[in-house]
Amino acid sequence: MTPRELKLNQIAQDRISWDAGLAWFEACTEAERSVILRELGFMVSQAHPLAAEVQPAIEHSGLRTSFTPCVLALKANPPERAIAKIITLPESEWVKSFTLLLALFSVADRRRRSTVCKGGCTHEWHNLGASAA
Repeated sequence: MTPRELKLNQIAQDRISWDAGLAWFEACTEAERSVILRELGFMVSQAHPLAAEVQPAIEHSGLRTSFTPCVLALKANPPERAIAKIITLPESEWVKSFTLLLALFSVADRRRRSTVCKGGCTHEWHNLGASAA
């Protein structure tokens, strides 16, 4: 797991605060933010979000449903279809895109940890432990 993937997982699992995660993203260079969005998009895809998880993710993110990334996610079924569009939005949409994708990853991954991986798993990111924060 790369340091960026670790940080994204820690934020999604509330081991790093959302405010600190957003500050980290905003402090990165444009090139780094672009890479982070692509990596986060891949992570969301791997969590296989359900259409029913989009609205809770938007609520968790604190974004308005009228924001472009949210509209794209709400219209797509399955939500993974919107990821390619969301990660290629203009830079002016990147903070909203990051926030939504992180919330969607958090919601979908939480479900998977309580279902697919309920009895334990070997997913490195599900076994961060309290000391990883």
